[in-house]
Parts: sequence; C-alpha cells; structure tokens
Amino acid sequence: MLTSLAYRVPAKYLDEVFGAVTAYPLTEDFHAAWSAMPRTERGWGPPYASLARGLTSATGRPVTLFDEYDLDENERAEGKRMLLLTDDGAMDYRMRVATNAWERYVRGDAAVSTLAPLLPEPERARPVSQFIRLRDGEVPEAPNWVFRTGVWRVMRTLAAQPLVIDGRGPLALRMDTSGALVAWEDADLIANGKGTAFSMLRVMGRLVTRAGVADPVLCFDAHLSRISPKGHWSNHVWIEPSDAALPVLHLPMRSCADEESGERTVRLHPATAAIYEACKLDPLDIPRELPGRPGAIRPQLWRSLFHSLGSGPGPRLLMRLQEHISAVLPQLEPLRYPIDKSIKLATRVKKYQKGGLPVAAVGASGYKRVTIACVYRTTGARQRMLAELKELTGVPVRLEHGEPAFAVNERLDVVACYCPELLDHTTLNRARLLDGLPVSEGENHLVVAWLETEYHPEAPLDRDAKPHLRRLLGHRGTPSQFLATEPLVLPERAEARSASERKHAARAALRDLLRAAGVLDERLPGAIADPRLPHTVDRPVLLVGVHVRAQKAERGSGPLVVTMSALHVVPGDLEAWRVLMYSDGKGTWCRTGEAIADFHSGSIGTSWLGRSQAKVERTRAELERRLCDLVTGELADIPIVVFVDGSAARRIWPGLPNTRLGRGLLPGDVLRENGKDVAVVRVSTGVSEIGRPVSRQKDTNMPADEKKPAAPDRKVYRLADSTVPSWLFAGRSTSLAAKGGDAGAKYTRWTLPEDAKAELRKPWHSYTAKEIIVVRAGSWTPTALAALTVRLCDQAIAWDGRTLLPGPLHLAGRADRDHPDYRVSGEDED
Repeated sequence: MLTSLAYRVPAKYLDEVFGAVTAYPLTEDFHAAWSAMPRTERGWGPPYASLARGLTSATGRPVTLFDEYDLDENERAEGKRMLLLTDDGAMDYRMRVATNAWERYVRGDAAVSTLAPLLPEPERARPVSQFIRLRDGEVPEAPNWVFRTGVWRVMRTLAAQPLVIDGRGPLALRMDTSGALVAWEDADLIANGKGTAFSMLRVMGRLVTRAGVADPVLCFDAHLSRISPKGHWSNHVWIEPSDAALPVLHLPMRSCADEESGERTVRLHPATAAIYEACKLDPLDIPRELPGRPGAIRPQLWRSLFHSLGSGPGPRLLMRLQEHISAVLPQLEPLRYPIDKSIKLATRVKKYQKGGLPVAAVGASGYKRVTIACVYRTTGARQRMLAELKELTGVPVRLEHGEPAFAVNERLDVVACYCPELLDHTTLNRARLLDGLPVSEGENHLVVAWLETEYHPEAPLDRDAKPHLRRLLGHRGTPSQFLATEPLVLPERAEARSASERKHAARAALRDLLRAAGVLDERLPGAIADPRLPHTVDRPVLLVGVHVRAQKAERGSGPLVVTMSALHVVPGDLEAWRVLMYSDGKGTWCRTGEAIADFHSGSIGTSWLGRSQAKVERTRAELERRLCDLVTGELADIPIVVFVDGSAARRIWPGLPNTRLGRGLLPGDVLRENGKDVAVVRVSTGVSEIGRPVSRQKDTNMPADEKKPAAPDRKVYRLADSTVPSWLFAGRSTSLAAKGGDAGAKYTRWTLPEDAKAELRKPWHSYTAKEIIVVRAGSWTPTALAALTVRLCDQAIAWDGRTLLPGPLHLAGRADRDHPDYRVSGEDED
C-alpha cells in the first residue's frame, strides 16, 4: 500500500472541514463601474489583483475577487457578474474604506467614489458545501472560486497546532494571506553556516477532483522558500503584522535602483500602502536597508543562478506533515493505493549493450549513416567524449583534430573538431567559425554535434554560448548536445565535481545526443515488447506524444509551444522502428534529427495557436490535422496511442478534465470517426493535483527506523474505491536513489548532525508520481495501456533513470526545453 498527501473529504464532513464563506455578489452596475476604471497597473498584474491584495492586507483575512469566468451558470443567471469573497463578514466596514482608498489611488487621488457605494450588503455566511454539487459515480462540481478558496479553513485548522518533527521541538505554523502556512519563528529558519543564506518551510494545500472519486479531494505539499535578506531577485515579500493573531502578509514587491544613489531599494504596490493608511493601520514601511538576517520583513527569492542552501524539505519532513494532517483533521480519508500485481516491469537496463551499439540502432533514426562531431576546446573534454563513445560502441575511439572520421561501424562514425573560439562564451560572431564543422552529406546522412561548454553552477556567466550555438547548428540541420567542463579557477568554496559525477555527466550527454538523433538501442524494445511480459506490445503501433506549453511573456499571454513526437514500434525488428517529430518549418512529419534541428533554428511557439476561447478551436483543428497527416501511407492501418499531459492539454480537449472525462472532444477524434484504432492516455505529474507519495505501508523491506519513509518500489499502484481505473507510478529521482543520496529521508533540515551539515547545500528531492488515466482504450484493455505507459517511463529512451513522462511525450517536451528561447521563471522552490 502506498500513502500520499491526497485525502478525500467525505460528504458528511464538508461543513466541518470547509466552514463558511461570505460573498458580495457584484452586479452588472458594479461591473460597468469597474470597467470604467483607469488601467494603471502595468507590471503589477491585473487591476483586480491589487484590489484583492489591498483588501486582504487591510482586513487580515483572505479576500479574493472573481470575474464572470469563475462563476457557475446559476450565479450568472442570477445577474452576478463578479464575486468578492472573504471568510469573515465582520470586516465589512473596513472592506468599504479599503475599496474607497484603492479607487482614489487608481484615479490619482481624485475624490471620486464609484465602487464602494455599489458594494452590496454581504450575504449571510454560507457553508462552502452549499456550492459543491455531489454526483453519484462522478466527480463533484463547483464554481471555480470554490476550488481556489476552499482550503482557507483547512489551512487555518492545520496552523492551530504545531508540526511535530522528530529530534527537536515542533515547528509553529502560521498562515499567510496567500493561504499557505509558513514556519515563521526565527529559530525555525534554515541558514547556511555563514548565516548569509536562508530558507523557510512553506506548506501548501489545494482542493481538487480525482477521476473516479465522488468526494472532493485535498492535496498538500511542502517546499522551502528561499529568502533574499536584502530583497535582490525578489518579486514577493512576507511582512509580519503587529497583531500576531493576523496572517502574515504575502505581497508583491519590486527591487529597483534609486535614481539618484543607484542603490537598490524594495517597494510595495503603492495601492497597498494607501489602503493601510486609510484603514488607520500600522504603516507598511520597508526600510531602505534591510537587515542581514530576515526578521519581520522577508523578501522571497524567486530565481537565482546559485544558492548555498539546497532546495526541498525532503521525504522525512513530508511524512511528519502527513502525520500532522491525520492528527489535526481526522475527518479526512487518505486515498488508498494497493499494488496492481497484474502489471510487471522488465528489468531496467542501465549499462550499455554488450557488444556495443548495434548497427540496427541507427535504423530508428531514419538515416543510413550518422556522424558524431566531438567539438572541444580542452583535451580533457575530448578524452571524456572518446572514453564514453568507447563504452557505447565497444570500440576504442582514438581521434585528433583534423584526422579523417573514425568508422565505428558501417553506419556510425566519429570526428574530432578543436574549436576553442567557437565555444568561447565571449565570442560574438560564431557564424564565421562554423566552416570547421562537418555537415550532412545528402538525405541519408545526419551529423550531430557534441560540444564542450564551460560551466559550473557557482560560476555565473555574463554570456552563454549554448543558445546561440544550438540555433546556428539548427540552421545547418545539425542537432546538438553539450558536455560541461569546469572553469580552471572556481569561486571560493565552490566544489569541483567528482570523477563519478563527471562520468555520469558525459554518459547522460551522449545518451541525450542519441535521443536527439533518433538512435535507439535494444533497451526500450525489450521493456515494452518482451513476449514474456503480461500486457506486452505484440503488434506494430504508433505511440504519439502531444506536448503543449504557453511560453512566458513579460506582458500578456505568450505564444503557444506545440511539439509532437511519435515512435513507430515494430516488435522484433529494431531496424524498422522510427522516431519521428512534426516539423513546423517543413509543415510535415520528419525524422526526429531534422525536425529538432529545424525547431531549434527558429523562434519558439506561435501566437496563432492558444488555449483561449478565441483560439482553442483553431488549435484543436491544427493538432487533429497533424495526427491525420501521420496516419497515412504505410502507417494508415496501424493502431495509434496518443499520450497527453493532463494539466497542459485539458483546456484544449473538453473530454480530458475530470468533470467530463471521456464525454467531450478528445485527441484523434477525426481519425476515430474515419475508422482508425485510437487510444488516448492522460498522464498527470503535478503533485499539487495528484498528491505527493509519502511512504509504503505494511510491505516488505521496511526501514528499521519507523520514522523514516519507505521509498516506493518499482511497483504500479491502482487507486482503490474509484469508479474510473486510475494508476499511480511513484518513484525517486536519480540523486535520491543514489548511494548516500537519502539524507532527506534520514533527517530533516533542522536535525542534521554536525558531521552531515554539508547536506544543507544539496537539493533534497521528495518522491515523485505520475497519474495514469486511460480516457479511451481503443482496441486495448485499460490495464495494457497503463502497463505500456509505465514501461515507457521506467525504461527511458535516452538515459539510465526514469523519465517523468512516457517516452513519446518526454521526447516532445525535451525538444521544447532544449530550445534556445526556452525560459523558466517563477518561485525558486522545489
């Protein structure tokens, strides 16, 4: 049995768990007055956000403002256009004063009041349960605002008692105005040895639905939020109010340079300070110079190239959190996950194939010959590359710059290219230096580039050569991958990587290079098509991954990134396998090597597609067209299995969300209407929605330390008491599973012995999971598709560990993440 931080809330306990909410149903008149307000909030988010934050700060209670999108049909039919929610109607007078103050600020101190007079009298407090519709055999339905505010009472209940951890005193939890809990006491801050870097525990909760579960479900998780004592690289700040009974304020902030002195200062949204002053509360002043140790003001570090404290609280802390939730909220029932003994996994192969990479492995790429160009600037990098190639191929590879290509076999050769200026991060014009690299010779030949790059996480770069090189090589039709070597001189206290770490990095980079080329060995076919396994793949099939992501933009919504990869599986014939990818530039399906090079040569995403109401139908039609283009010619009569990421794709296909699972439009509908055999598998990896795994129970091989969580085995778990077949495949990261990598399971961040304090610098990963839902089975059984999905994660195409998503979906997502324009921004948490 596997336990997690996901709990169902039985119907009889809804009122007790969720409590009541006070609503201000805002009418058409208020909506009209609101629409006439000046828009002066650029850089701070939408206007309603600053009003809601100001009201929250002034009342000390959670306050949220919702527009028509978040209301349900009944509320819209009653004439409601917006909804203001809080959990305490006694704050009504202050709410009106705060609204007036906010409007004066927006209007530039003009003494005009249009919004506050239109605030209706609050409805009497109503139980949240009245807004939740329970349905026999189906997930509950509720307005969007219920799912976004339902945890307020829950989190306050959890904060009423301290979190008990073994080996030290308990952690006092305090609610902040975002609805999260923080370990606010000074003694509970995590600090490095020098007292210059700090982290704070933060516990999050979320109200969700789970396919096949008729009750609402609560999911919890914990993170370490890094603190920037001086406010650098921060976009939010925690401020402790003078009244200790009130929640800690969690507000947006800016760190900006003073125009005269050039010194960086921290400031809040001006409307928040105006509202505080109008409500006669303590002024929200942030001093020009913040102390070195976080106190009542704690800016939240949202990104950094390096931090001397590792991320993540570790599995042991999450087990204590699970115990805390069960003790404080006994009404909640943990979701139960017994082992599904009908699904077996093949032995995962980590080593290179005996006898070297087979000649047939190149066949999957669609090319007759592949050349690996080892592009280096140091002798050490060339030696690491050639040593790894020897292990891969079983053939000693000895090469110097300028020598002819070394033939490993009749379909794979290697060339060495010494190009220090090309690889130098400071080089501005690299295009002129590309002539020293080989290029593909005809349609049946592919060149891939393995390039050295100087990198160490504690040595920040002013410029990074990798994005530029990847784009330039993409224009030449050359997929690329990089091997990091460390600078000759490392920053103070920076640690050089060990020999084993350098070896692992070279192995991972080479495998990733082969992935980009579409070269496969026998590991994946053995994992999914071994005739000795139950539910094996015993016929040709197309496995398709559809990856969608909205690219982040400074303002407004960014372009939609869509990548699609496919594996043509032919059991028993590796030469006949194909790894394909849709090419936007060519407008057709291509061999993955040329498609990835084409993708990386251009800009990322397109604004023509999107998930908004105006664009979603166009997006859906385009993705259907691409699927139809794939299933043509010799692939026309082959079954197809489409894998989608549940959270990313559910706004495109109405049949993917839990509320309408299988009863709306789905990927491949056009193919199915034309008589094709189409299955659809939804994979979800967000632990905030599915619940993070915590420990095994009542199982063999349990730890002697009862306080230590038992890591998930290589087992597949099936959700009990569910009307929809649902599986959970839990696992550990490579670093967590490595020898000596389980410090986060042995200790908490607060209880490390002195001789293990170095572990504070390392990331402590917790257990991961993926939920597998078969939305449409086609000619397969749901269990067979679950087994296929799990095996495609367990035996990765490109490297030795597992992947979070099944192979085709992982390939599509990896191409996106490797793009030169790919950026990830957000809170620096794990």
